[in-house]
Amino acid sequence: MNSTHALADRLTKVDWDPAETDPRLRISLMKEFLRRSALWAHQLGSDRWPFFDVAVLIDPSVRADPDLVEQVSESCALQSTAVQQSCVGALHFAALQESGHVTLQLPDPFEPIVSLFENGGGFTLDGTGMIDIDPAVSMSRGKLADWLKLDAPTF
Repeated sequence: MNSTHALADRLTKVDWDPAETDPRLRISLMKEFLRRSALWAHQLGSDRWPFFDVAVLIDPSVRADPDLVEQVSESCALQSTAVQQSCVGALHFAALQESGHVTLQLPDPFEPIVSLFENGGGFTLDGTGMIDIDPAVSMSRGKLADWLKLDAPTF
């Protein structure tokens, strides 16, 4: 099974109902996603941070199989737009990695958010710059420049 199919399998198996996962883990995963997304946005000169299609900025001709995109889109259809964009963006990035067209030596931008989904479902954006990780826990999205200053966490 190639990595795009494996990722589609992971995403379609996500239980989108909030889990009893320690919210500190989910916050850590979101922070790492924001940091990685900032690195990619900065290197690609994109202002579409943090929830954006990295692959289309590198090579718009390389896309994930439409059937896989449809399967994953259906599985997360009731989630926020940012969650849906992240799932589809992750698939396209996996297809780009398989094609060998990723030339930047940066960490996978989507792995932390996929892990976040696997550890308790999605999230929502509240319109004020806050990311609601679960009904009782929120965190600030912050600014791209702030996330560029951070080192990779040690999990």
